[in-house]
Amino acid sequence: MKSNLALSLGLAALVGLGAVLPAAAQTTTAKPATTAAAAPAAAKKFYVSLKSGSKGCEVVSVKPTSKMMVGKHSFKTEADASKALAADKACKA
Repeated sequence: MKSNLALSLGLAALVGLGAVLPAAAQTTTAKPATTAAAAPAAAKKFYVSLKSGSKGCEVVSVKPTSKMMVGKHSFKTEADASKALAADKACKA
């Protein structure tokens, strides 16, 4: 009788742990891993481009063709590209 009671208590303890452990494991939160591939996607570049079909220039976020691009490089911010647009002689025409 004592062995049956001990066996029943032991099984009850194992079943109880089996129910508690998965629940405890689910409460932990994992931080998402950052990847090096995600960083370049966040970096946006701006360019000064001649307007197609009309005089003047505009700031664009997609690199224009070499014939339409004003200058030879990109800008980190739209404000920097706007300053370059205002200073360029080709854009004032």
